[in-house]
Amino acid sequence: MKRPLSAFSAAAAALLLLAPGPAHAVDPAPCLKGESESTSFSSVDAGEIRYTDSAAYLTEINHAISAWRYSGSKIKIFADTADTGNDLDFEEFNDPKQAAAAIWKYKAAPGWTDYISINKARMKDYAPKKRRSVVAHELGHALGLCHKAKTTSESLMWPTVQDTYDVPQGVDKANYKRLWG
Repeated sequence: MKRPLSAFSAAAAALLLLAPGPAHAVDPAPCLKGESESTSFSSVDAGEIRYTDSAAYLTEINHAISAWRYSGSKIKIFADTADTGNDLDFEEFNDPKQAAAAIWKYKAAPGWTDYISINKARMKDYAPKKRRSVVAHELGHALGLCHKAKTTSESLMWPTVQDTYDVPQGVDKANYKRLWG
């Protein structure tokens, strides 16, 4: 014989029925035409990036590294030591004629150091959040991610860096997960 639900049990069951289901996972987004994402076209070496930093943009670099160390990220990002090989170097340049605020430069040869070159001429006029966004965006490239179309909602990897996002968004994390697991 079935027993009737208590008032507490009935209320709990009603709340479960009204509660929203699990949030839909964000799907990865395609790269802009002519670009691709690749584990081999990245600064990652043996599951990590060892880097040296730039004193002038240390705040932005630390922010970018922290942003890409979100819960669930697989690639370790550590400062280079005397005992490790340097995979990525943050450097500065000053070219007012260069449109880019920063550029990731990939060196295809094994054992070579890749660079994120930060253009002081562009960065000097940016608000702090946009400077953080620029460096986090370029670190996304070093992790193997490509540019996303502006039709992709909320992406740190849009081709033109905005001051809207300074951390990876859902689509960026989905592409990272597809690439690195």
